[in-house]
Amino acid sequence: MLTAQGEAEFDIYLGKVRIDGKEFDIPVHVGEGVSEVLLGRQWLKNRRLVVDMPSGVLTLG
Repeated sequence: MLTAQGEAEFDIYLGKVRIDGKEFDIPVHVGEGVSEVLLGRQWLKNRRLVVDMPSGVLTLG
């Protein structure tokens, strides 16, 4: 995958997330040099993610 720091290889695992009582399988991207696990990156292609850190609210629509 092409990143801001050049090309990188990621391992992809299957994760499970429960939202509003519904369970979803999502890809979890992990790679050397990646400081955070990227949960559900593919979801961002067709859903809107809004993070309001001061209010502690995360919305995936």
